[in-house]
Amino acid sequence: MTRTLLALSIAGILTAGSMAAFAVHAEPVAWDQHDEVWLTQQTEHFKLNFRQGHEAQANRALDIAEQVHSELKPFFGKAPATRTEIVLVDEYDFSNGWATPLPFAQIRLIMSPPEDVNSLENNDEWMHMLIRHEYAHIMHMEMGEGAVKVFRSIFGRNPFLFPHALTPSFLVEGLAVYLETNKDLGYGRLQGSHYAMEMRMEVASGDVKDLSEVAVATRKWPSGYYYLYGAYFIEYLSNTYGEDKLQAFLQNYSRKLLPYFLLQSSAKKAFGKDFDTLWSDFQTYLNDKYDNDLTQMVDQAVSGKALLTAPFLQVTASSPNGLLVDVNNGEDRNVITQINGSEGEWKTLSREKNIIAMDCDANNGLVVSRLNTYADGRVLADLYLYQDEQWTRLTERERFRKVRWLNDGRHVIASRKQDGLSELWFVDTKAEHEKKRVWLGGSDVVLGAFDISADGQSLVASIKRPHQGWNLELFDLETKVWKKLTDSKAVENSPTFLPDGKVMYSADYDGVYNIYSLDLNAGEVDQLTQEVGGAFEPTWQEGSGLMYQSYDSDGYTLREIDQPRVLSGFDIKAKQAHFDYPEPVQQIAEKSEPEAYSPWSSLRPRTWLPILSADDQQSIVGISTDGADALGRHQYQVSASWDSENSLAAYNIVYQYDNRWLLQLERDHAFSTFTQSGKETYRIEQNDSALLQRSHIYHAFDDQLSLNAGLYLDTSREEQAPKFGAIAPYSGKEETLTGLALTFDNREAYLNVPGIGWGHYVDFVVETNELLNSDYNGEKYQGQWSSTWDLPGRTTATLRLAGGYADDEAKAFRLGGYDLGEEKALFGRDTQALRGYDESVQVGHRYATQRLNVTTWLGRVERNWGLYPVGVGDVSGSVFVDSGAIWDRTQSRKQLTSVGAALTVEAKIGYSFTLPVTLGYAHGFDDKLGKDKVYISVTSSF
Repeated sequence: MTRTLLALSIAGILTAGSMAAFAVHAEPVAWDQHDEVWLTQQTEHFKLNFRQGHEAQANRALDIAEQVHSELKPFFGKAPATRTEIVLVDEYDFSNGWATPLPFAQIRLIMSPPEDVNSLENNDEWMHMLIRHEYAHIMHMEMGEGAVKVFRSIFGRNPFLFPHALTPSFLVEGLAVYLETNKDLGYGRLQGSHYAMEMRMEVASGDVKDLSEVAVATRKWPSGYYYLYGAYFIEYLSNTYGEDKLQAFLQNYSRKLLPYFLLQSSAKKAFGKDFDTLWSDFQTYLNDKYDNDLTQMVDQAVSGKALLTAPFLQVTASSPNGLLVDVNNGEDRNVITQINGSEGEWKTLSREKNIIAMDCDANNGLVVSRLNTYADGRVLADLYLYQDEQWTRLTERERFRKVRWLNDGRHVIASRKQDGLSELWFVDTKAEHEKKRVWLGGSDVVLGAFDISADGQSLVASIKRPHQGWNLELFDLETKVWKKLTDSKAVENSPTFLPDGKVMYSADYDGVYNIYSLDLNAGEVDQLTQEVGGAFEPTWQEGSGLMYQSYDSDGYTLREIDQPRVLSGFDIKAKQAHFDYPEPVQQIAEKSEPEAYSPWSSLRPRTWLPILSADDQQSIVGISTDGADALGRHQYQVSASWDSENSLAAYNIVYQYDNRWLLQLERDHAFSTFTQSGKETYRIEQNDSALLQRSHIYHAFDDQLSLNAGLYLDTSREEQAPKFGAIAPYSGKEETLTGLALTFDNREAYLNVPGIGWGHYVDFVVETNELLNSDYNGEKYQGQWSSTWDLPGRTTATLRLAGGYADDEAKAFRLGGYDLGEEKALFGRDTQALRGYDESVQVGHRYATQRLNVTTWLGRVERNWGLYPVGVGDVSGSVFVDSGAIWDRTQSRKQLTSVGAALTVEAKIGYSFTLPVTLGYAHGFDDKLGKDKVYISVTSSF
């Protein structure tokens, strides 16, 4: 289909921008399990959707939401005009949430509370902090006055009419973190020791990030630093210029119809300076704020020997032969390694991904908790046993996140979060994995990390109770009674028993996380480390001593102190103090009665865009729209246009039901120009295609294996014949295929590796023309195998082999060109790329292709062009060999081969979207058919 630049600019760019934002957040809720029913309940400003059984949690969430609404409205001055849709889910074993104004104001709340130190620990109630943060996003991004408001009334909720939604993430997330924080109460990230640690170490690095770095979503250390810098920057603006100036900036920019390009003028009007100058002042402020303290802290630092540095906290466990570390460095496959500190030896035990906890028993092996991502959309943790070099699964979708061996060598005790509540369970590792719950926490009682005493009679845990901070408590496994060990304002976490019966743990008593030991009888506390950043996850390894992980300027560092000495001491009673958080709900909101969920109220279109195009052959006018329901299960995009020059209609319709059903319908037109005797004429070809696909009919092997079905229709006909000349007659045909596809996919992506880091993809597709009317006959069989190997450094090698066979009366396959995307389609796949040759260089009913691609990471720019919406992320390069042949039964096979190289640059568009742009060169070796081809391809994730 031919489109002009005008069509691309209006229909393409705006629709792409809309669908980019839409695709980021429109994740469907998980599939319903047996007898699950969705309900809806609403208040004045919110409509909350939840699964039956979560009525109490839904009531509480609505009360909190209305309270938060009344607290935030004075800051923003105005509330959203319609109710915000909230979806409450309990299908992930991690803590998170999101908010978006598209296609309507909506919030997703994950019920699972945080249980580790990751900056989210400074709250009284997880749901309150989460709602406050996400609703701050909604009120922020919904702001729109003046011309913006007028155009919204015309075009609806197009993302380009939400100015604050299109600002850099550090402004969006920074404001939400600023508004979630209450320093008087000790609440929120900006008053917590974790954020102070992260910013302190940014200054310690000597390279406080500049505005162009923070303006783009990045992979650089520390992870998610646009939250960190954004929060401190917003706080700096408020403290320096007054909160009223911050509000004035928000109000001024909410009237800007042209997104991206007027941020600086709004800042200058509100603060008297543009963002470049404000940021330079902010950098000076940060250096002044931390420099003096850092000098003293560096002089007094007591730190262990560095063993390993990585961008993530490593999961560790002590063992008889050395410390076990699940090494996750962002470059290679996860590997469980045994470190013998005394001898400095590293020994690889096994490879296993997504491990979040582990513990080792000398005689009975290694037990781990691992996160599994399922086809139904759930991400759940389960237990696995590694013994005699074999892995055995102990639980199935049981959601156990932390685990410790009991001293009987048969049972483990594991914790989980379900329905937002903390639980402890005994799990028998040998008797058909029998399980028994031994403790259920009350509402807002959160269990963190724990350890088991040597005699197996008690458990020490970090626990968060209502209106208090994180403290250490002892749990008697026989009486099921908790006993307080500490009662302080510090975040005491990651406790572990020492051989002498003391408890070692991490805490931030003086605002810096360090390692301490507590004598349970005397109540005496000894400080064992003095880090500049912070110290976490202490473990005692026999023969090596204290092992822990420090937060440093370039990552988390695993450290060893073979003979730790006491740096200072105090009585734990001296640290007694209370936060005394107030109740987050002062008034119960008036609510409707719960009723059955219906998608129709949220599914209607909320926006439309014009499609305009004109050239010497056609004049097109049309409209496009999209939408989704609150649960994200129903999603659609529709565009329709009319060519008044040729009286032709075109359309594109996409409907998706969660990740199982996909319907695509498209009609477009192609113009072929012919010239004779100086005169031009053209033929108009009309192409219609339809795809109905049902995925995950059957799934197994951790849902890496999947059976899919599809119906594919492709038809073309001559809509307008050439007006003159002896031109070959047009021959249009209809192909109607029904098929099945079996796929296997265990590929993994890593933080610092371009593309796929390791894994295998296999599919086998069978399609037939015989079930429905078709101008073709017979069957088509295709398969492909793609394997990626992790090479040293940030380099991978991928080998792809593909083959196909079609009956002689079926539609032929085509070989050639550089578009690798068509090979990814399951159904209706009839093209194989071969760079260095023209498209359709070979056509036939049998094919075999081979490709070897070596890709390496070349550099990380991760900078934006000031505050303009263009930046650069990672840069990678690749060299490849393509080879293949397509032939017919009566033809001899002619193998074609090419070699080439490509450079891929990640373009950062609109601060948040990554658009890889590839410039490639390929040389075809065949004397007659081979070409020297230079190509540019642009791919996206939406």
